[in-house]
Amino acid sequence: MYTGEPKSGLEFYKLLYDSEEFTSELGKVTLASGKLEAEIKVFLNQNNIKGNFQRATLGQLIEIVEKNKLFSGNFITALKQISKQRNYITHNIYALFSDLIDETILEKNDLIDLDVTLYISRVWHLNQDLNGLANLIKEKKK
Repeated sequence: MYTGEPKSGLEFYKLLYDSEEFTSELGKVTLASGKLEAEIKVFLNQNNIKGNFQRATLGQLIEIVEKNKLFSGNFITALKQISKQRNYITHNIYALFSDLIDETILEKNDLIDLDVTLYISRVWHLNQDLNGLANLIKEKKK
């Protein structure tokens, strides 16, 4: 399917959109994000942190655990970084390839159609990291 042809902008976005593997992995990122958020909420409840966390975003949940000093500074840094990556990949891909935002986390220049596999790998790793952090939090509860 991929032949090494240069692709840019919305042409590359369409390749991502049409890629069953990319969209499947992106869906897993969504599920893993929900798992991480849920594990943080359970952890907050188990640590008697008061509040209604049901509608809190991942970023808001991270702020709450940081404010209450429930995790180490390194763990908070990891949570913030993963939240930034998750937000970027789920909210900014179209904007990136529409030239509405600058290239930061993901490449948009000098791409070829084969680079879809690079994006698949990035999303796969993000999924692994989200699940890994959720599992660490789950283990902290025991």
